Amino acid sequence: MQFDVLMNAALALLAILNPITVVPLYGELTRDLEKKDRAKVLNTAVLAGFITLTALTFLGQWMMNSVFHISISEFRIAGGILLTVIAVKQIVYYDPEEYHQSPSKVMEMGVVPMAIPMLVGPGSIVTGILILDRDGWLVALFALVVNFAIAFGVIRNAVTLNRIMGKFGTLVVARILWIFIAAIGAHFLISGIAATFGLTIVS
Repeated sequence: MQFDVLMNAALALLAILNPITVVPLYGELTRDLEKKDRAKVLNTAVLAGFITLTALTFLGQWMMNSVFHISISEFRIAGGILLTVIAVKQIVYYDPEEYHQSPSKVMEMGVVPMAIPMLVGPGSIVTGILILDRDGWLVALFALVVNFAIAFGVIRNAVTLNRIMGKFGTLVVARILWIFIAAIGAHFLISGIAATFGLTIVS
């Protein structure tokens, strides 16, 4: 297995997962919590996100074939459109308060909104399924493990990152990553159309 295949898959999912965008939300949700409770929120978010996205990545294609009766090419077209729309929305308008909630239990904060929809959203689900279809289960699993390890490290150091980059810097980095996500969405859309109609993409 080539190293660049593993890295390409991991980086594609990382651009979608985009843990930097979770940093302001995590800081806001946990600012009044003790250190041990902040750790609980983080651990719950990463574990719930990993389990959810892994399950949807590996069961998604079966659901497409057996339940919804659609092809991977059709899913790639829909996913490409969805990723592009989400990316454009986040580039033009991004507000961490959109996902702000005040649940009574600490564990609930880790699942919603931290894990879902911030870490595991439509974009990451689409990307996981497409990586599995293109590169196989081992590459998909590698990308999932690496990305949630990175997400854990990034969110764990949210306080430090916020202090270094500031709110403005965090938003700038997040928007730059969303531009790459829009490009990935366009690629999925074009490749899906090409596969559906038997066209050859000339790069």
